[in-house]
Amino acid sequence: MKETLTTGDRGRAVRELNEDLRALGYEAGTGDRFTQATARGLFALQQDRGLPPTGQGDSRTRSLLSLLACNDPGEAFYGDADGDGQLTVKDVGLVLKSVLAGKKSPSVALDADGSGKVDLKDALYLVKCLTGRAAPKPNAPWIDPEAGVGEDVQLAVSRALSSVSPLRRQLVEAALPFAYDPHGDRAAAFPKSLYIWGADLFGPDKSLYCPTSAAVELLAARKPAFFSGGRREMILSALQNAAALGDPLSGADCSGAIVGLWRKFDLVAPTFDAIANRLLRAPLSYPIEKEELLPGDLVGFDGHIGLYAGAGRVVEWAGGAYGCQLTRLTGRCCWSFTEKKLIRMQKDFEVFTRPFFFIDGGAKNGYT
Repeated sequence: MKETLTTGDRGRAVRELNEDLRALGYEAGTGDRFTQATARGLFALQQDRGLPPTGQGDSRTRSLLSLLACNDPGEAFYGDADGDGQLTVKDVGLVLKSVLAGKKSPSVALDADGSGKVDLKDALYLVKCLTGRAAPKPNAPWIDPEAGVGEDVQLAVSRALSSVSPLRRQLVEAALPFAYDPHGDRAAAFPKSLYIWGADLFGPDKSLYCPTSAAVELLAARKPAFFSGGRREMILSALQNAAALGDPLSGADCSGAIVGLWRKFDLVAPTFDAIANRLLRAPLSYPIEKEELLPGDLVGFDGHIGLYAGAGRVVEWAGGAYGCQLTRLTGRCCWSFTEKKLIRMQKDFEVFTRPFFFIDGGAKNGYT
């Protein structure tokens, strides 16, 4: 690759240059051609960032541009220790300070290389990012301040996910954004995903199920027991709040969440469906010991199921008053959005199983 890209150059590097400029709101060329528009965009960027305004794509400008384009303010990145949306020398200092202090539960934000632990390698990785020799890694997509997940839990789950197969990690990371932590450090008014009896999280076309108020009213008339004790009112208020914010609010029941996730990753046929007890038994899953659990395995008891997330945590759609929560494997509690308090659940998980697709690598053994 040329050290400096200039007008008339073509190729993949120029295409990426144009895409990064456009992503940051600067003028840019089209396709893989370095045009006058590309030069004008680079000139403006260099002026804004205090670089020599040459209008050329030298290595320093390209490294900065790549870093800025990756660090979209709306996304989180490993290593952004101060949370300002950028990776800077200050972040390197915060990583080193944490390592030297020997903190046992450092922030996930300090884990620059996404390895699940914070050490000197993270400081070195940040330096590589700042010098353009490595790209910032997106932080765990499920980490949401509104979910109240504490940093110790974030780090523990991230560490567990870093040591398993991509399929296991993807399944769990697809479920975690829906979960509220009942033991977290922030109270919320509504669940991040509702418990809707009979609903699958993702449909046959892999679309996310988002219930309407009308659908909830019809279901409440058919299944009043699932919507008693203020649950109907809470769910309708949650839907109205989500609509006012312009954010879709999903819903599922415990087995529908697992079915939907399996559909999303093509592990079952689009029309596949099953209740909790079937999902927990052969030919779909086989029993394992509690100590053998890995992220992506299943836990449950008669009539209920959850997805093991690692680090002693379970993602489960727990009921009308709770929605989706990140509960504890032992000492299971949920936050009641109707009673506004932590509830010790009557049953802990008793059944631990492993889906067969983690062994055979395909949707076999009855999945289709």
